[in-house]
Parts: sequence; structure tokens; C-alpha cells
Amino acid sequence: MKKIYKTLRWSVLSMSMLTVFSCSKSLDETNVSSNTLPEDKIDISFVLTDILTSTAKNEAETNYKAREVSAGSQYLQRDNVDFYSFYFVWDTKNFNSFYPILTNSKYIYDRAETEKEGDEKQFYQAVSLIMKSYTYGFLTSTFGDIPYSEAINGEERGDAFVPKYDAQEDIFVGILSDLRTANDMLKGVGTIGAVSSADVLYQGDATKWRKFANSLRLRFSMRLSEKTLSGLDPSAEIAAIAGNPTENPIMTDVADNAAVKWIGSASDNSFPGGPLSYTFRSEFYRRKPSATIVKDLIALKDPRLTTWIKPVDVQIFPGATDGTELVDGRVRRYTTVDIAGRNSDADLTNDVNTSLFVGLGVALSAPNDYNMGNTVTDVRSDITALDPDIYLGDSSNPHISYLSNIYSENANELAAALFMSSEETQFILAEASERGWIGGNALDYYTNGIERSFERWQIVDGASSAVYDEGSNSLETFDKAAYIANAQSIYTNATNKMEPIIHQKWIAGWLTSEAWFDWRRTGLPELEKNVIEGANGQDIPKRQILSDPFNEDNLTEATSRLQPAVNDQWSLMWLLQ
Repeated sequence: MKKIYKTLRWSVLSMSMLTVFSCSKSLDETNVSSNTLPEDKIDISFVLTDILTSTAKNEAETNYKAREVSAGSQYLQRDNVDFYSFYFVWDTKNFNSFYPILTNSKYIYDRAETEKEGDEKQFYQAVSLIMKSYTYGFLTSTFGDIPYSEAINGEERGDAFVPKYDAQEDIFVGILSDLRTANDMLKGVGTIGAVSSADVLYQGDATKWRKFANSLRLRFSMRLSEKTLSGLDPSAEIAAIAGNPTENPIMTDVADNAAVKWIGSASDNSFPGGPLSYTFRSEFYRRKPSATIVKDLIALKDPRLTTWIKPVDVQIFPGATDGTELVDGRVRRYTTVDIAGRNSDADLTNDVNTSLFVGLGVALSAPNDYNMGNTVTDVRSDITALDPDIYLGDSSNPHISYLSNIYSENANELAAALFMSSEETQFILAEASERGWIGGNALDYYTNGIERSFERWQIVDGASSAVYDEGSNSLETFDKAAYIANAQSIYTNATNKMEPIIHQKWIAGWLTSEAWFDWRRTGLPELEKNVIEGANGQDIPKRQILSDPFNEDNLTEATSRLQPAVNDQWSLMWLLQ
């Protein structure tokens, strides 16, 4: 794999965050192009920023812009064109945007070995191991067996395009070993001021990097919890981390979250839902929240609903006659359609949802028709006459909710690219406690996870019009104590305590990959029951399909270890066998 430090094209967030040269540099020095600099003249701080911002872009690509993972976790759906992935007709994926992060991580490690010393050397090398582990962890969890031991050493061996595919078990053992090493390397290291501007994640704070590393150890150990490994006991690994917070600090509050904020000054450093990424706003309207997440948030009277999702532009009501009306500033559509009859028959594609918040049904072959979308032309002119600001472009459906404006802006701090969060860590501890692997109270960890999520989304007690009450069809004030009491009651009364833990973890994991990985491991939440017209019945894909045209022999060998031995989205990798 060719190292990309030789090009250093700034298609990343870093340009507005870095002072590239200090004022003491001469004009002659600053006018040298980074593309022509010899290797030893490139400041590795630039490469560190590239690693972090490229990872942020991959997160947004995977969990918002692309389709497969959000389809698998049932956070998003899509109407109009390119909706095939959402009923699980999946295309192949490759490593192209990920392996430059890995080669650059190795580059930083190697350069630091010869050019840095003391705490700065420890910092660079530890961070390179953490980001390498983070990336490999996602790739192997997504595809299964992948190139690992030979993946970023091809230039030295002379066979850069044909690295072997390592067994997934060996990859995870290596990842966890590197994370332990990184944690140890950062002991006693404070904040490294020399990298504060380059480190767009933690501004050189080694303690926060340790928390990230150890929280990743919890994540990957829990992911391995159903497997027996040679030389590694996942439950013992979790117990060792949780039982010694001095040696193994973990994320405990929102300030520990690993998240990169968008700048929003150019398409390359903006959130992909904003106008700098999409010239036509219609692209924003194509992505819809799924019916699964909307229904669950409504049932819980959860304030995250109104943070993430907009009310429908036109709410449907049963009526004696067909027509539209403006009531309290909102357009209503009255219909004589037999709503009760439709909603009680076996055909889930023709259901009518009269809520103020409506998600798009999961896995539909004709999503444009859902919730009377195929009849919008009958009332289009009437709606426009009442409210000309309602979007009624091609194939639009005002009876289904859009995402909130958080996701239509070039930069909103709430839409930061999230690598890992303190709430995820708390839910992992809740599960570990419930399994009897660690001390502490599972209910407390579960509650902490919910509260950390509210904090991350800046949802405060008493927030007005934050909660939707479906019975009264009104927006109400958020009563945090009542919400927590209800969530704790659900947990206490659950026969299987894993159900409320994973359910709240799934909600808190909104627009991240973890929910799909958790569902594959636990079967929770029971997402498959929501699938309407999936390509394989109610099955949800278990992996992404891998394309590696320059290394087909090794890919074929790796495919033979799947069950069944087919490179498709349904086959089971070792982790799931």
C-alpha cells in the first residue's frame, strides 16, 4: 500500500485549524510546496491531522452519506432514487478510504521513533496505534477477514497489492494488544503543547487519548463476548479495565468523547448534508428517519426525537371529506381513506400514519408511495396555496418527517463526527455488570448512559416543546425525572435486562455503526420484525460485500472461511459463527 504522505492533498478539515508555519519561517521556506518536500521535511503533525480528519470523513460517509450501515441499524431510510440499499440490495465496498489512514499511522510511528523523544515520541506512537486499532476494528467488524499483518508493509516486501487476509480472531487479538500498549505508553504523559493544534480530537491531551484507547478495549472485548479465543478472555479483559480505573482510565463524561467538529468553510471540511456538499437541497430531503426509531422515540416520549427529527410538513387526519386546512400554522390533510382498515390488514406497505412525526417504513421496494405518498399530487396545489414554503419537489412526500436542520448545515457541533462516546462506554459497563463480569450496579450504568446521551445532545430538563405526546398530538416540556423514572421502570420490570440496555444503547448510538454490530451480536433490538419488503425476507445483512480486484486469490481464500462461503451480505464471518 503506497504511503499518501507524498501527496498531502488537503481534502480534510485541517486547513482552517492549523498554523502551517510559524512566523519565524522565511518566505523562501514557506513557498516550498508540500508535494515536493522530501520525506524528512514533512512535519508529522500534518499527517496526524490528516489521519483524524480522514477518519471523521469516513464516519460521515459510512453513517450518513452512504446507505448500508444506517440501513442495517434502521436509523435512516431513503426514498426517490438510490434506495435499493435500504431493502438490502447491497453493492461491493473496498478499503480505499481506510488504508491511507493505516499507512499514515505507521508513517507517524516510524518517524517518531527516529525524530522525536520523551513524551512527544510516546504521544505520537501511542496515538498512531490507537487510530490504527480503531480503523482495523471497523474494517474487520464490517467485512470479516481482511489484510492485517501484511497490509501496510507491502513496500518493504515488494508485494504491496497482495497482502494475505488474516483470520479475524488474530486481528482482534492484535488490536487489543496495540490498545494496551498505547495506554501504557501514555502513562504519565500530560498535554503535549507541540501537537495541540494538529490534534483536532483532543488537542494533545494524553489522558483523554488513554480514555479513548481503554474505552475501545471495552468496545472490542464486548464485541468478542460470544467467542472463545486463544490467549484472550474478553470478559476478563473487561473486568481488568473496569476494575482498575487508575491504570485503565475510560470515558466517563461528555468531555471525554472522541469527536471531530466540522468547519463548514468548504465542501471538504463540511458535514455531507450541508449545501457545500450538495448543490441541490433535494438530496437532504431524500434521507428520512426510519419508522423504527421514530416510533420508539414517540413511545418513550423521548426528547431526542425533536432534536434529530422534524414534524411532518403535512399531518394526515381522518375526515368526512377530502381536503386541506391550515390549523395553528400547520397544514393538515383530511382523508376519507379507511385508515383503520388499512392499518389492520396484512399489507404493511399501505399503512397510514396520522402522527406528527412519521418515519419511513423499513425496506420498501416503493418508498415514494409510503404513507399516501402516491396521492400527494392530488393535494399538491392545495398545500402550496396554504404554505408555499413546504418542499414539494419531485417524489416528495410531506407526510413523512425529514431530519432536523442539524443535518442540513455545513457545520453544527451536534453533528460532529463521533468515534466513540461516554454513553456507549456506560452501556458497555451496564451489560458487563448484568453479565456478572464487573462490579457496580447495572441500573446505575444504564441510567448514566441515558443521561450522558442527553448531555451530548444538549437536552436539558424543562426544555420547552421538546417532547411529543401522541395522545394529545402536542409538543410538551421535557420532564427529565419522569423520563428517567420510566426508563428505570422498564429496566426493573424487564425479564431480560439486556433488552432495555441494548435498546437505550441503540437509541444513543444514533447515526453510528455500533447498533448494527450490537444487533448482529445480540439480536437486540429485534430490528428484523420491522422489515417490510427486504431482499431476503426479514433478514438483515450481516456484513458488507468486499471488492479487492488486485488481490482476488487472497480474497477468495478469505471468502472460503465465511458461512456459507459466499462473498455477499448474508454470509457469517468468524465473529458471528
